[in-house]
Amino acid sequence: MFEGRKLDHIGLQVPDSEKDAKFYMEKLGFSLKGKFKSSRGEFYTWFVTNGHVTYEISQKADIAPEAMGKPNHIAIVSNDIEADYKYCVENGYEICTNGIEDIQSRWERGCRYFKIKSPAGEEIEFNQDL
Repeated sequence: MFEGRKLDHIGLQVPDSEKDAKFYMEKLGFSLKGKFKSSRGEFYTWFVTNGHVTYEISQKADIAPEAMGKPNHIAIVSNDIEADYKYCVENGYEICTNGIEDIQSRWERGCRYFKIKSPAGEEIEFNQDL
């Protein structure tokens, strides 16, 4: 069902998203793919890419020291978010979002996503840009 899917992005949670995004862009040659205000408008989530990998760098004030800068989730591309969600539910995957969620302020027309947990506990996001 999911063979051959492309990596959409890797999510990182950091204490200062602007500082980390600028490091990737200024020191490692990444370019800005997108920059979006958080739902409460207090900081930005940055998407930076080098053409092969994209990082979603989001800020979290109360991040645990052992989680800082480590992948928060891995997102794969979904071309049919409803079908992917149905498959995951029918096959007993642990859904760790409130169903399929929407972020209308991302990209031109928004995106829809949901996350599942692997047996080890990492989160895998299925993401469909609209």
